[in-house]
Amino acid sequence: MSWVHVARKDFADALRSKLLWVLSALMILVVAGISAIPQLLYIPGQGPAPGFDDGMSFMFTWMTMMVSIIGLVVGYRAIVGERESGSIRFLLGLPNSRRDVVVGKVLGRATVVAVPTVIGFLVGAVVILALYDGFAVTDYIGLLVFALVIGLVYVSVAVAVSASVNTRAKAVGGVLGIYLIFDLLWWTVPMAIYWLLERELPGSTDLPAWYVLVERLGIWEPLGILSGTLVDIAGVETVSTADRLAGDVPFFLETWFAWVIVIAWVAIPLGIGYYRFNRAVMS
Repeated sequence: MSWVHVARKDFADALRSKLLWVLSALMILVVAGISAIPQLLYIPGQGPAPGFDDGMSFMFTWMTMMVSIIGLVVGYRAIVGERESGSIRFLLGLPNSRRDVVVGKVLGRATVVAVPTVIGFLVGAVVILALYDGFAVTDYIGLLVFALVIGLVYVSVAVAVSASVNTRAKAVGGVLGIYLIFDLLWWTVPMAIYWLLERELPGSTDLPAWYVLVERLGIWEPLGILSGTLVDIAGVETVSTADRLAGDVPFFLETWFAWVIVIAWVAIPLGIGYYRFNRAVMS
């Protein structure tokens, strides 16, 4: 299992470069620091004291954004950096195959994101327990699992881009392009298609099934659907799919199908990245 050795080396390199400790500090700041803000801003006697749900909801958006950005930053140089430095020739020495390199890099970089995330949540648990009443262990663990899923998805996308190109500049452009189009701006795609078909903007209800499906083909939308199955965050309200559609809910818009799309966001980019990497000529 040569991919295991590639993953171990990648993790060891991050440990030696102190990247792991920098990321751990960032995650502690996000999970423990930001979740403490409602309590720090609370003035006794002015309304009810904030609780566990307030800390979690305040931290939720920042945590998900930070993990996704860390995943992209950690992953984009995974393979193209080796190509530019020339060390790819040693990495591809026997018994490592190009598939071993791609799989090992994904697992190694995903671990580099996962370990600081776990550390951040462990420290965060101590802080939240000290500040708030009503600590919900199940929701907290569910949020940690959700964070690890986010990390895996974004690392996979970044490593796929890294495997597909031959310069870091192209990798940066590819990662930024995917993040902007498929994450931040994807909501405009189904809206634009709807306008082209109907010559009007869609409402929030009575939507055709294809519209909601296209929405969920972006990176964040299916992850957002999954978050509701893993953790109950107060203040994070979502409109049910049934309330948004004009008709019945088809199978591809049921909650479980969001897992299929998330898995596809891991498998398809990596498949494309491996195909391009496997055909590339190493100089």
